[in-house]
Amino acid sequence: MSGNSIVRFFDHSRIYFGDYHHVRLEARCEFDLPGCRKVMSDGLADEEAPLVPAVYTRMLEKMAVPSASVEEVKAALIEEFRKNTLPYMSSPDFPLKMLSRNVPGKSSVRREYQAS
Repeated sequence: MSGNSIVRFFDHSRIYFGDYHHVRLEARCEFDLPGCRKVMSDGLADEEAPLVPAVYTRMLEKMAVPSASVEEVKAALIEEFRKNTLPYMSSPDFPLKMLSRNVPGKSSVRREYQAS
């Protein structure tokens, strides 16, 4: 990945019935955004404050995993994430694109005409 960003995986897996597990991993990465400083209570940006990071999270899940296969499934989910998602995250403009898609009030549905 570009910069100093690191993807961390957090395990939220649990047994949900008998010998079967809900394997659930959270992939989390923080990106520093240039020019985005922490704003103080007086409304001014603090030059000494660290940059405010953008946070990317994604849940990787698989249901009904037998106990004997849990570690294998975790490794497969991480490998799939590495192959499919990491190349997009490695792009230098990924953090800004991610933020522009998550702007409050921005709707993913664009309709020129109101449905009746």
